[in-house]
Amino acid sequence: MNPLSVCIRFSGLTFRFLFPEAVPLPDGFGALLCEDPGQVNEQFEIRLLTVPLVPEGAPVASHGGTNIYRTKKGWLRIYSPLIAEDGCQVACLLCPDGKNILYYPASRWGFYSAGLRLAHLVAGEVLLLRHDAFLLHSSLVMMDGKTVLFSGPSGAGKSTQARLWEAHLGAKVLNGDRTVIMDREGTFYGGGSIWCGTSGIYHPEQAPIAGIFLVNQAPENSVRRLGFQAFKPLMTQITVNSWDSAFMEKVTELLARLMETVPIYQLNCRPDADAARLGYQTLFGKEAPL
Repeated sequence: MNPLSVCIRFSGLTFRFLFPEAVPLPDGFGALLCEDPGQVNEQFEIRLLTVPLVPEGAPVASHGGTNIYRTKKGWLRIYSPLIAEDGCQVACLLCPDGKNILYYPASRWGFYSAGLRLAHLVAGEVLLLRHDAFLLHSSLVMMDGKTVLFSGPSGAGKSTQARLWEAHLGAKVLNGDRTVIMDREGTFYGGGSIWCGTSGIYHPEQAPIAGIFLVNQAPENSVRRLGFQAFKPLMTQITVNSWDSAFMEKVTELLARLMETVPIYQLNCRPDADAARLGYQTLFGKEAPL
């Protein structure tokens, strides 16, 4: 059977997936679909394994059940907890030319193809860094032609603040879990992505970042501008490859440039409309719209 080509576009990047057969797409995923432009930023061919992969040598790193190998073709990730009974693996090969491969056990393809269980396996942090971009654990809204990010550890209230901006200010929520932050000729953009966690919010748009809020639940609403002290809490919310020195050097450089050009604030807040209005006034210098 000829592979089925599906192209998606988000945050200014186009990805092509080559499937061995037609697959159902998640609800809302259609917002990212686009016509095949011929030239794409990254491609993934899905190959079904009937014989296990046998990488040469020992892994250079192991992280969360994932073993990473440096091969002649590129970085190979084998997701050890997902090995099938016949020994065939779920794996991802990242190639320098952008023609990447996703491997799945043929015996389990029906499970992985249902609902397109692919997004968390494509090593998005590596792909994005090739295009001067990285992933920040954050909720993202678009307002007045700009994007606003709410970041912090799980349970801090990121999604709550995004929903408050949507309900009380008319903002559009672009993503509920991971924001693509991209440097475009010195201007940093925030954009939606396929990595939306459990929010199910897929939107492809991107726009210049008006500001980033580090969210903390508090009995009273307050906000203060942060300087270099924001570096550590932001870095802890970025998906990184700590075993790859070149990766770490580049993502650190991007984050440092981001902090030089985008205002970052500590937002201590309640889950109420006043917190949204305070954040809006802080960033845009005017009263929030009613």
